[in-house]
Amino acid sequence: MYYTHTLVLMTSLISIVEASFSAVSWGDARVDLFGLAPDSSIWHKFYTGWDWQPASCFEKLPSSDVGAVSASSWGKGRLDIVFVNATGGNVLHKYYGGGKWGPSWETAADLGGHVTSVTSGSWGENRLDIVAKLGNSFVHKAWTGTEWFPSDSAWENFGGDFSSDPVVTSWGPGRLDIIGISSDGGSILHKFWHEGWSKWEDLGGGPFVKMPKVTSWGPGRLDFWAIDEEGKLNHLYWDGSQYQGWETLGGSFSHVPQVVHWNATKIDIVGKEGSTYRLKSFDGSEWHPSKDGWYDLASDFESEPSVVARRSTNFLSVFGVGEDGTLRTQIWTGYDWQPTADSTWSLGDLSDPYSEDKGKDRGDEDEGSEEL
Repeated sequence: MYYTHTLVLMTSLISIVEASFSAVSWGDARVDLFGLAPDSSIWHKFYTGWDWQPASCFEKLPSSDVGAVSASSWGKGRLDIVFVNATGGNVLHKYYGGGKWGPSWETAADLGGHVTSVTSGSWGENRLDIVAKLGNSFVHKAWTGTEWFPSDSAWENFGGDFSSDPVVTSWGPGRLDIIGISSDGGSILHKFWHEGWSKWEDLGGGPFVKMPKVTSWGPGRLDFWAIDEEGKLNHLYWDGSQYQGWETLGGSFSHVPQVVHWNATKIDIVGKEGSTYRLKSFDGSEWHPSKDGWYDLASDFESEPSVVARRSTNFLSVFGVGEDGTLRTQIWTGYDWQPTADSTWSLGDLSDPYSEDKGKDRGDEDEGSEEL
């Protein structure tokens, strides 16, 4: 089974500035990619386990004036897409289940909000949590399995004063964690649901910049990630009973790297320095190549990476938008990088995503990129 950031099929959201695409898997070998096209529509491409579809271009989901997109899944055959209308700021929701799109192929449900950014995730079947930024505060809405809470158009306001967008994760049913960077001092603020909402707690550290991340490899474990003003990656974790202090893992990043767990105690991190993707991993006892060292992967990327991990197999899929506008991928098989550690396959041209002929013609025009 594949997983993105956490054990419950959370979204891998990339902000507008970072290229705006989201990678998610509902299980098995399935991977779905969604992103923002130049015409402000949503493009979609998916891996069936055998091949990528559409083969030479991208599917266009009926949408327009899209400002941000987030995708998540609560189980096999289910996808939830939430996105912000760039003009009105309302959150729109579209889903795939039972072999068809809802509310219909052409439409999306308006959930209100008047927000600037949105993220989503699920702690289990029939549950969807949406967290958005309204002014400098965070707001929340949940699908409980039968209805929207607090209502179809209303949101509950969690308050706060944040410089970053919200980030969510879950370690299992009945648990949701939300974090953001405080506008006052740049530390990480944390709120969670466990039989009721906690108050915001200050996790210290910083001052941090850009958008933080929070991940989990299983019940009782949380990992918090943020970059400081020097671009170094900082890490804090909850071990089930207490927080372990902030540590610095090196690097020089403009955005927080992507983090995935393919099993309990395992961590893989992919970030972008300049135009090169860099990798660090934790095997349960030590960091590789070292605590502050990083491996080099492929180069010539414009976007931040997105990463999907296949559960229990040490199989990673890395995605990014190249400087030439193509969507590119490389995979870790558990033994080696394919096509190689410093090269990628092309999945199509995102500067013109719906042109089938152009998609067929791209091939491996650029050094270090091959067509998949």
